[in-house]
Amino acid sequence: MNETKFRHDSFSCDVDVFYGGDDLVVRFYHKHIEQEADDIRDMVVVDPGFGFICLKFVGEDGLLSGFLDQNVFSESAVLKAIDFVQALSPRSGNAYIPCHVRLFGASGVIEYNGEY
Repeated sequence: MNETKFRHDSFSCDVDVFYGGDDLVVRFYHKHIEQEADDIRDMVVVDPGFGFICLKFVGEDGLLSGFLDQNVFSESAVLKAIDFVQALSPRSGNAYIPCHVRLFGASGVIEYNGEY
């Protein structure tokens, strides 16, 4: 895993990059909202962050897909996030990489803490 920042216009957030061979998954979130180990008690509300983008290589080419929070990412921010993720892989330079990124909005919450 690798930590860095994503920036677009006045927006900035933390990202975690998870590598699996040539493939990678990027998580967009705010680190200051994350719970520390000492903060975890009886019930923890976990912030899901702003979304994920996955870059997977199939042969010489790749596939980029994911979902990002529509309340945070504008169309131009999505395009910037796609460029950001592709720049993390040296294989992206000469690869054909079709992209499919969905913008999502929360419609509810499901909680489970193992006690009820």
